[in-house]
Amino acid sequence: MASPQTAVSPVKYIPLSQFEIDLVTGFKASKWNGPGLPRPDGKEGLDEILATLGNLLTRAQNLIQAKNGLSIPYTLQGITAPGKRFMLGTDDQIQSAADIKSLVTFVQSFASAVFTEEASQKNIASHVSLFEAALKSPLEILKSDLTDVAGAAGAGVDIAVSAQKTADYSAFSLESPEQFAMAWTTFGDMYRSGYPHLAEYTRLMTDADAATKQFWPMLRSTALPYNLFILMRLTDATAAYYKTRFGAAWKPEYDALLAAKKLYGIDLTVFEGLDPDTDANGTLRFTPSTMALLSMDDAKNLSPIAVYVTDPKNKTAAQVFTKESGAWIYALMAVKTSLTVYGIWLGHVYTLHIVTAAMQMVTLNTLPASNAIWQLLAPQSNYTIAFDLLLMLGWSNLSPPTSISSTAKFLQLCNNFLVNHSFFATDPSSIISRMNLDVNDFTDPAQPGGEWNLYPNFQIVRRIEAFTWNYVSTVIDAAYADDAAVSNDADIQAWIAAAGAPTAGNIQGLPAMDSKANLKSVLSSVLYRITFHGMGRLRNVGSPEPPFAPNYPPCLQSTAIPSSASSVNTAALLRYLPNTGTLGKLVSFYYIFAYNEPYVPVVPYQGPDAELFFDDARYPGANAALVQFRREIESLVREYQPQWVQIGQWPRNIEL
Repeated sequence: MASPQTAVSPVKYIPLSQFEIDLVTGFKASKWNGPGLPRPDGKEGLDEILATLGNLLTRAQNLIQAKNGLSIPYTLQGITAPGKRFMLGTDDQIQSAADIKSLVTFVQSFASAVFTEEASQKNIASHVSLFEAALKSPLEILKSDLTDVAGAAGAGVDIAVSAQKTADYSAFSLESPEQFAMAWTTFGDMYRSGYPHLAEYTRLMTDADAATKQFWPMLRSTALPYNLFILMRLTDATAAYYKTRFGAAWKPEYDALLAAKKLYGIDLTVFEGLDPDTDANGTLRFTPSTMALLSMDDAKNLSPIAVYVTDPKNKTAAQVFTKESGAWIYALMAVKTSLTVYGIWLGHVYTLHIVTAAMQMVTLNTLPASNAIWQLLAPQSNYTIAFDLLLMLGWSNLSPPTSISSTAKFLQLCNNFLVNHSFFATDPSSIISRMNLDVNDFTDPAQPGGEWNLYPNFQIVRRIEAFTWNYVSTVIDAAYADDAAVSNDADIQAWIAAAGAPTAGNIQGLPAMDSKANLKSVLSSVLYRITFHGMGRLRNVGSPEPPFAPNYPPCLQSTAIPSSASSVNTAALLRYLPNTGTLGKLVSFYYIFAYNEPYVPVVPYQGPDAELFFDDARYPGANAALVQFRREIESLVREYQPQWVQIGQWPRNIEL
């Protein structure tokens, strides 16, 4: 059996001080009320930060092959060129977008201010020199490749050179819905897998009936890593908030659906108070504050019937749209935009990264390596903390192109979210009761798959939650004879106290450690987040739907909200949807997951019975449960994408 200690760095982790938060965010007025934001401490901590930075630079460089696969030509504003030229831009724009020297600079500045010993300063300077040297070659390859496309004989590419020199490629709106396919690289068959769906996806921008019909099927079965389980079946109490927002636009038919338990809502007003973003190239990125009402028919199909859209800073701009509105497709795109931004920052980063990192910090700091809980969590607690720190430091370099353009904005958004969400709120088992969902409404007994077969994404996370619970439950049963054993374990009591302490984990909603059931619930929640996060690295999870930006727009390019009485045609809609520069940043974001291998796979390359974590003598049956846990993951991968089985692509840790 491999010793658990060999899998975990002996680094001490501490929450960011107010001084450090100010360094990271640049806004002293931003008050963070959420979980402790940890960073590695001491000499080993600095080494971990620098190693993580090196890993991120390597991963960014590994995307060049995928980006060079953006080679299909398109014509915009009279210029014909490969998609990569439009998305990645002119040489100057490539320099600012692809050259992540600024990330190195931010990390150097932070580390130099925090790790002040002379040896640390020399260590930082040495690593920075190596990083800067390593950055040059891959960047020049990409720039050279893009510069030479004008001379690609026989490729059908004809760039107007004079226009090339003056045009701002990052500011081009797309001119036909089909052009969003430029974000599908030909590398790794993404374009080939997406092309059969191209007509279907483009209809969502041109046909109100198709856009309405596909809204829920898309949301229920794609973009799983966004954790978009925010559909609620409304009651009289929960509908009151919607009625206030919809005002006079609330119709009697909505009350009839409410009484019949067939009215559902999606509330995305969490963005209120947040400004849009304008980047260095002058590109505006906007996330509207939205709400959607959906009705369920007798065949259990859900369809959007009304949408509320407003400017997060100006509620007087609110408009309510229905399918009869000439701007109905715009309204659905507005909801999709707020769904996407919610999914990236709250469904994914806050829920899976921020809460998990705080729990990992207290686990690694307070528990001895002999403890079963340490042996359970520690091997899957590497990388997250250092990556989260670098994300906060180099926000513009590592984040996708949304209006949440700074760490301070992210923290403000999380604070909005925290008002109604404690530790367990986003667990699949909690979602059922919190969102008032009935399994019978999302199950068709006549179809295969069993419970929740009409809600495939939720069915998958319920499955991951179940086999994670079984693994954790077996370990706890092996380690603790009864509830009293949990209550009397001083290490566990110190661990949970640190998890809730304002000066450490500061996590709200944790139960007392006075029973095996409570211990299992907390551990299962943490390990579920880590495990579920890993699924996002699989090929079928990340494509072809999300890179086709209108399916999940990361922003709107205008803050203008049309009147519900107006009409928005396809040409006008395209000016709202992501432009070429936004698509370029988006592919960089998506590709880093799909086209890099994990540092450590959750199922060892030698097989599920290798690299075991537990002391068999002390915790009999724990290693067998670990092996079964890994086999469940193998089975899920084989079922989810049988044509492209990527068991080794599912990471053991939250790496990025």
